[in-house]
Amino acid sequence: MSDSPVLVISIIIIALLLFIGICDFFYMDITGLGRRKALREFPAAAQKFGFIPPKKQPSRQFGTYTGIYKGYNFKIDPDSNATIRLEMNPVPGLTEFITRQGQTNFDSGDKGFDKFFKIRLVSAELGQKLREAVAFLTYTVQFGKRWKGKYNYIQIYKGSIYCSFKYGSGHYIPVSALEKIIPDMVRLADLLQTAVIEK
Repeated sequence: MSDSPVLVISIIIIALLLFIGICDFFYMDITGLGRRKALREFPAAAQKFGFIPPKKQPSRQFGTYTGIYKGYNFKIDPDSNATIRLEMNPVPGLTEFITRQGQTNFDSGDKGFDKFFKIRLVSAELGQKLREAVAFLTYTVQFGKRWKGKYNYIQIYKGSIYCSFKYGSGHYIPVSALEKIIPDMVRLADLLQTAVIEK
């Protein structure tokens, strides 16, 4: 006995809705609805942190937001690899930490930290300070777990922290992510700055 056309159509519709729901859950945003929602909501969410929108921006583009939050300069550019940059006081002896594969000259003694930042390049003096910075190492591991699957890369340079996210086929940063990542980045920067202050 063949299935009725109504049943077949119902199954196709349910399967399509499930597929779209799964894609949206994992921020693949194949429909573009997530990006459109973010375009509407982003200005108000950014303003809560004191971030200033660009004076002019092309339609259907976010533009670059800038501002100071908790003493750190921020630059947020959803259109360019969904990137957020926090600028901080330079950390003497830090070349870079990055989540991508590459060289390392520093083992922190914390397996979670070393697994998260696969590239770790620091001076011997800074390396010693960071090995003793348990709060920074522990928080970095928590940070990595919280944002796992949502970032392209996380990078710490001498004077900045970069986060690039992989939301959607068209770049964007959902408001829910913006509201959580900004305080997380500030905490990461605070702990790093505290770790390197001369005692």
